[in-house]
Amino acid sequence: MHALKPSSFPPQPQRPLRTVPRQKTKVKQRPYRAALIETTVKLSVNVVLSAAAIGALSQLLPYRSSQAAKLQELQVTVAATEERVERTQNKFKQYFDPYQTGANMQAQSNRIGTQQRRIVFRRAGGQ
Repeated sequence: MHALKPSSFPPQPQRPLRTVPRQKTKVKQRPYRAALIETTVKLSVNVVLSAAAIGALSQLLPYRSSQAAKLQELQVTVAATEERVERTQNKFKQYFDPYQTGANMQAQSNRIGTQQRRIVFRRAGGQ
């Protein structure tokens, strides 16, 4: 009936298809992979260094506060000592001033100068 008739062309031998090797996509990704690895390593090193810095700072803060308290205590002590030194210097100047020798001798003893008289105040009506 309607059968297919054989073709009149002789069958040609089939040549094997020549396949063109494709470039692997991994070759293109290698530069990006290297950059990715480098960036990851840099980031991880920076994170580790940041963690170490934060740890060191957390240990230094209590030390800083104790040093600040000690400094304040020393400043109070220095202020008191400076005041004491100033009083001592003033006394030293007064005692070794040649113009005040007579006044110093009179203040240290109960004697009075030859040209001075002792004044004694008495209450009225009593002794």
